Amino acid sequence: MKNYKYAVFSAAIAMASLSVNAASHYISGKITNITAIEGALLVQVDNQAIPENCVGTPYNWMKIKQENTTMISVVLAQWAANNRVATIYTSGIEYQGGYCIVNQVDPAG
Repeated sequence: MKNYKYAVFSAAIAMASLSVNAASHYISGKITNITAIEGALLVQVDNQAIPENCVGTPYNWMKIKQENTTMISVVLAQWAANNRVATIYTSGIEYQGGYCIVNQVDPAG
């Protein structure tokens, strides 16, 4: 019985460490998809989860504008290294029908 309790506890801890953590202006989790569009890199996080201020962004994509070359470089380096856990901070949707804007990427997650 003791081993069973330990196994259940270990499984719960493992599942919690893989979960997505979302708040009003940020989300922590694994970057699961990226795509490039004219003037930006778009990112999606686990199960296409998004922060509350991003509700309504097309297909739950979050946009890193082209002028934010450091953030784009960090995301692309993480993607290439298959080290994709991050916290993505957002400032909301840029205009009605537009993408949610990323204003910080923290690769430490």
